[in-house]
Amino acid sequence: MESITTRCPARISFGNGGDTDYYIKEIGWGCIVNATLSSLYFECKINGKEERAIIYNDHLEKSSEKTILQNLKLEGDKLDLIKATISYLNPYFKKSIEINTNIPKESGLGGSSTLNVALALALLKDKGELTNPEELAKITYYIERKILQVEGGYQDQWAAAYGRGLNLMIFKNKRVEVVPIKITKDTIRKLEENSILVYFSQRRDSGKEIHKDQENKIKENPEELRKIMIEKRDNTMAIKESLEKGDVESFAECLNKDWELKQKLSAKIGTRDEIYKTALENGALGGRLCGAGSGGAYYFYCKEGDKEKVLESLKPFIQMQILFKIQRADEYGSWYQT
Repeated sequence: MESITTRCPARISFGNGGDTDYYIKEIGWGCIVNATLSSLYFECKINGKEERAIIYNDHLEKSSEKTILQNLKLEGDKLDLIKATISYLNPYFKKSIEINTNIPKESGLGGSSTLNVALALALLKDKGELTNPEELAKITYYIERKILQVEGGYQDQWAAAYGRGLNLMIFKNKRVEVVPIKITKDTIRKLEENSILVYFSQRRDSGKEIHKDQENKIKENPEELRKIMIEKRDNTMAIKESLEKGDVESFAECLNKDWELKQKLSAKIGTRDEIYKTALENGALGGRLCGAGSGGAYYFYCKEGDKEKVLESLKPFIQMQILFKIQRADEYGSWYQT
């Protein structure tokens, strides 16, 4: 094959009721409500030129960087994810890969896993191997969590591989069930018209540090933390129900509750109270920090007609507004073309 192009979406979590092994172990099962975004992506292009070059184009920062991979040795840098994926799936791969993205760095929107899924799909297609979303998610989870030892949960790989917009994900016994959320076109319209996704800084602490801090807190005070976890899980199911009913006000209230509970799980998450307070004072009905926490992107759902007012009030705090468009139910997460 002369050329292969793959693309995968970023995701945003609206409610997190537990997708890490230590979390699930404590409460039996966990769940997440998230949405894949057609407006944010990683794209990988493999061409026939045998140079083993990685061309990384960041369209958000308007930058481009080319690196020739002399070997696949992991050296603890930003190329490790790419090297590990190539090494695991096709260690004799010699072609060049062009990577394109518009996802902000350290935004909490699942960017690294989105890249991993897009790259893995491209490498598999280059070998002529067939795969499906479930297999693709499992492969990339293994690369990140087992080979690279990156702390985290299951949702990012499954979201990027499956796509299709709004999903409930249920995690139990190291298995992931992806359940599409039945939502009306009018509710999706309201979400897109009244939502704000903004980026204010890269995370101060890595997801690994935050997950480790949460795990340690559970060991210190298991009963109290277990209670919070179950409350977060119940609230996540309430988010699903509010979306299915089209009750966006209830959805916003659940966002606030999820964020309040999330802060109790780790001191490293960081509150950024001034951003949250400013948004609510100017018309936001609810919101939460994306990803593990301590920086990145903030999501707010606004009262109808108040979106611009909220955006204006947040200008002193944010670096940029991020385009927010949800994938539809017929849009696959991982796709390719030749």
